[in-house]
Amino acid sequence: MYCFSQVGVNNAFDSRNIYSYYFEGTEKDNKNKNESSIKGEPYSTSLIDGFRYNSYLDVIVNSDDKIIETSKIKLGDFTFLKKKFFIRWKKKSVTGYLIDIGFNKFLRIQKIIREDYNPRDTKIIIPKYEEKISYFELIDNEIIQVRKNKDSKSYFFFQLGYINSNLKNYLNETLKNRNSIYYGLGHSIKLKNSFEFKTVVFFSKNGGFNRYNENNNTGKKIILYNTLGLELLIQKQFNNFRLFTGVRSNYAIKREERKASRRRYGIRIQDQYTYLKNDLKKFIPFSIPAGISFRIKENLYFEIKYTYGISKTNKKYIQDQNMSLNTFQSGFSLSL
Repeated sequence: MYCFSQVGVNNAFDSRNIYSYYFEGTEKDNKNKNESSIKGEPYSTSLIDGFRYNSYLDVIVNSDDKIIETSKIKLGDFTFLKKKFFIRWKKKSVTGYLIDIGFNKFLRIQKIIREDYNPRDTKIIIPKYEEKISYFELIDNEIIQVRKNKDSKSYFFFQLGYINSNLKNYLNETLKNRNSIYYGLGHSIKLKNSFEFKTVVFFSKNGGFNRYNENNNTGKKIILYNTLGLELLIQKQFNNFRLFTGVRSNYAIKREERKASRRRYGIRIQDQYTYLKNDLKKFIPFSIPAGISFRIKENLYFEIKYTYGISKTNKKYIQDQNMSLNTFQSGFSLSL
């Protein structure tokens, strides 16, 4: 990937008022002896054929500091184009100079004032300016901003959303509608023909509840276990959506049964908790997730997923029951 020094020469893309710099033409830059060094705080490319790019004001100036109105200019090995483009998360286009790096790809390089810069703080020396590089691509006849690692072979992503779980055939009961939030962190590796292999580690609360009536007590019987899960997925990428399926396994790090809304002598009393050591196996070995995700923005997707449990969660303690966990998920996936 290109860096600052590749655009023109060394000391490129600093930001400084165009009227407060000067050149020392007799001194040579140690890193590039073909160009004059710029003293002070350089803000732009070196003077090339009488012109340079100011990365702070986003303009082209000549040797007399006059702003030149041009839509295309070649400075050294790079071509600067004045184009309309769309910044990420913005619906309206803006106009500015982009560097054409070929294959319908562009760079935008700016100098901005650091948010933590404080000229009154003399104890900690913080540079006033910082560089900002943005990456753009021509897609569907529009130049839009893309993430830096868009074309990389692998990337990480973060997931957040809602999960609804049902526990089938738990002691001859089906416990439904355990609602919770899930968090996931994953890694994706791109394969051929728009396929990707994804691994996801996530945390969620699963289980379900059912109504009970025993010993003149009524209320909810709730099964809950905090779960660490692992998914291995194959995903097919289309233009604006993705399809995926694979396998999932869960490890229950905490398991409990709770009876809520119990009463004694007409008075509501504290919930009853029972920790489940053997009634739910720690490892739920096998289930099948499948789903679809829709692109909202370039690296943000909305995802819908259903997971069907096809194996017994506890063969030793609960005989002849295919107790399984089924979940429905909806949420967001953000590529990092």
